Amino acid sequence: MPARPKLSDEVIETLRQAILSGAYPHGAKLGLEELAEELGVSIMPVREALIALANEGLVVAEPRRGFRASPPEQQDIDDIFEIQAHLAGILAARAAKVATEEDIARLRDIHERFAALSEEPPSRERSAELGRLNTEFHRQINKLPPGDRVRWFLRLANRFVRQDLFESVPGVVEGALQDHPAIIEAIEARDSERARRLVEEHFTQGASLLGCTLLGSQ
Repeated sequence: MPARPKLSDEVIETLRQAILSGAYPHGAKLGLEELAEELGVSIMPVREALIALANEGLVVAEPRRGFRASPPEQQDIDDIFEIQAHLAGILAARAAKVATEEDIARLRDIHERFAALSEEPPSRERSAELGRLNTEFHRQINKLPPGDRVRWFLRLANRFVRQDLFESVPGVVEGALQDHPAIIEAIEARDSERARRLVEEHFTQGASLLGCTLLGSQ
């Protein structure tokens, strides 16, 4: 059974997503006491979280002045999406070389559930589940190749992407409905180069839709 995330890890992710969403614009003061009260935790995990986020570049630690938010600039966002596309493409190409019939069946099952859910009336629960199924689809591809280093780099890049935008941006669900079957077919055909190209294009097209809203209201 996977270990339960530490409280500081949960606080890190909460504050990371808040900064990426624009809840704390550039230069906003991040007070330890205020954040601890808001999150319902002690000061210690908040301090640990802010130090970790400072190491990621999302927070600036100022001597004797505390912490301030430092969301990514547009160039940072463009770089993150480009890195995601490249790394996901590598993993898809490698997945095409090793995928079994069972792996293909699992991908098809995930996509079929995604497609069926997309036909249901909009709701918060539907949106969250569509995002979860989309993530599950790509994780299934990413975990097929042996070795973990490329996946580690991709997980690192994924930290800097908002997790609440999947269905709220027009065209993202439609893009997944169109692209995922072709990606499955390329992997099933063991066409590594086509799988790489399709996944890179899929991420690039998604980036063009998400990029304008990644920073929220900043």
